[in-house]
Amino acid sequence: MWKNKFHITPSHGLLNDPNGLIYWKGEYHLFYQWNPNSCEHKTKHWAHLKSKDLIDWETLPVALEPKDWFDKNGCYSGSAIEKDGILHLFYTGNVKNDGKRESYQCLAISKDGINFEKKGPVIHNKNIPKEYTRHFRDPKIFIKNGIYKMVLGAQRVNLTGTIVVFTSQDLITWSFEKEILDGDFGFMSECPDFIEDGENAALLFSPQGVEAIGDFYNNRYQSGYVIRELEEIHKNSFVELDRGFEFYAPQTFKDEFDKNVLIGWMGMPEELEHPTVKSENWIHSLTLPRTLEIKKDKIIQKPHINLQKLRKERVQLENIVVDKELDLSKFNISGETYELIINFEKIESEIKILLRKGKEEYTSFAYNPIIKKATLNRNYSGAGYKGIRTCSLNELNNVRIFMDRSSVEIFLNDGEEVFTANIYPKKDSLGIEIMSEMLFTIPKIEFFKI
Repeated sequence: MWKNKFHITPSHGLLNDPNGLIYWKGEYHLFYQWNPNSCEHKTKHWAHLKSKDLIDWETLPVALEPKDWFDKNGCYSGSAIEKDGILHLFYTGNVKNDGKRESYQCLAISKDGINFEKKGPVIHNKNIPKEYTRHFRDPKIFIKNGIYKMVLGAQRVNLTGTIVVFTSQDLITWSFEKEILDGDFGFMSECPDFIEDGENAALLFSPQGVEAIGDFYNNRYQSGYVIRELEEIHKNSFVELDRGFEFYAPQTFKDEFDKNVLIGWMGMPEELEHPTVKSENWIHSLTLPRTLEIKKDKIIQKPHINLQKLRKERVQLENIVVDKELDLSKFNISGETYELIINFEKIESEIKILLRKGKEEYTSFAYNPIIKKATLNRNYSGAGYKGIRTCSLNELNNVRIFMDRSSVEIFLNDGEEVFTANIYPKKDSLGIEIMSEMLFTIPKIEFFKI
């Protein structure tokens, strides 16, 4: 009933971090953390999918299993890079001996993109600098100025989070270079990434233990970025990537158009009380792919252009008047899985869009132009977690919503802000309504069944 239709979702068990995202030999390869044995965070494998267009995915054999001395307690997150026509996967081997953690940065290679040969650790547990604990993980590999770089999530011995960099000439021999975060980011910072967009650059990472401040940092853990060059050392201003509930451990890659693309985990660590566990024996999905641009010290996230291939039946409305409330179902705009685009002119009073509305439930997105706030409310969404998330927004020009059976992704103002959430409504809750305190006109609505 809740198994997502067009988001990547496991057949069974637990899905978490996306790993090893790469466009290689004309195909996209995507791996993710997978526990095939239960819906708990244990025995992490690397599940493997490939696609020619980011839409239709083929399931391949599991790429990595936790069965060697250097990864026996989990093949943790990492990334992929091509060298000499060979696909290289880097990941963290998690090991616990008598309750004592060990951490190994490991390599596996493949010539055909299907069968992977483990080469073992390239950075051993004993090579971790003394300033850091064994919470040292999630290697992201890229080339910068002709040198291979590895950014890693780390925890200092004073139990604060940071990011470090290793360098290599050949992907085999790695040397510690430096720490690159100024200040403390909770008790651990993980899943680092680095992107460049023209003359701009950003470091992405997921800190754990950052305290909430007003509308910011209200999830258990955060994922975000600082606008900066890799070599810079300065005070960092951390910005959340997503304003919703379930968004964590994102990873980027270059697509067929040489654009930066992000896919994240539509889940949150330590939150396992989702209704799909008991009813359907699976938990969590991945977000849709988002194209990234850096504009005016901000990352703009837009749905990838290939997602238009999902579109089926189309309904378009123009100059629609909303007099307190408008039920879009009378225009054949409703459903379980769809894309909805609404363009606005100047909004003078609060508006609400009720999604997956049924007799007793709905998910509400609202914008208030007086206080300049956008809000996602899932307190009445049905089963599952509840809550409200809010962000500042000077004006609302457009909303683009991707609704799946148990998830929603809402893009505001062509990607200025994004809200992501898991929701679990009843199957017959299909309505869409728009509400307003004042009469107003919507210039254009586009609806596509998926």
